[in-house]
Amino acid sequence: MIAIYEVYIDVYFVENVLLDMLILLSVALLLGKKPVLWRMIAASVLGGVGAVLILFLGGGYGAAYILSVLALDAAMCLLLFSDIGQIPLQVLYFLGIGFVYTKIGNCMTALGVGRFVRIAASGLLVASVLFISAYRRRVEKKRLYTVRIVEGGKELDVLALFDTGNVLTDPYTGKPVSIVEENDEVLCWMHEKPQKYRIIPFRSIGKEDGILEGTEVDALIICGKEGQKIEKDAVIALYKGRLSGDGSFQMILNQGLF
Repeated sequence: MIAIYEVYIDVYFVENVLLDMLILLSVALLLGKKPVLWRMIAASVLGGVGAVLILFLGGGYGAAYILSVLALDAAMCLLLFSDIGQIPLQVLYFLGIGFVYTKIGNCMTALGVGRFVRIAASGLLVASVLFISAYRRRVEKKRLYTVRIVEGGKELDVLALFDTGNVLTDPYTGKPVSIVEENDEVLCWMHEKPQKYRIIPFRSIGKEDGILEGTEVDALIICGKEGQKIEKDAVIALYKGRLSGDGSFQMILNQGLF
């Protein structure tokens, strides 16, 4: 017996847009990113249009379908986050959250929630993501370090956050680059020893690629609960502005230092 399903394209489109928006928001929260509203809306609409096109093209659930879905997910993540290097991770999160949403929906249906299954599944998904995000922030607070920047016999003490997302590299030496808020002391060191001056290219979410000015210092003395670590001839880049909204830290350590 052949089953025939009636699909309303407008409803299908809206459902996919809303679901994609929910999943993209969840991905952003889990990755600790602040999404740009218009980008998230545009990415969600792209997902809705793509879903409708895939539906019209048909082709079953073979390799072409899988590749089309993966390409669509990658395009949405690229539009929202503008970070090509992180697309595989973002797509993995997207697929994982989508899978969890589907499983929650199946459980809600089995429990007899009925027509409110999407609302219940969405609510549980958002609650779970918010809980995980809050837990991550709590863990990150414990990853603060006291860092002493040493250069030419002078010292500067700052509080630093260890961030696995900081993968900046000095193109000249290949060394990991930590980011510190711009201050008079480091600017003075840069002027005193121009031979240590560095230009660090970077990529920023939602913005065009750019450069950061930096310098090489004699050492970074990193102190935390694990003990003390000394990184000699370290490279730091200057950031114009505040690195944390509440001023809890003034530096972001590179993951390559640990």
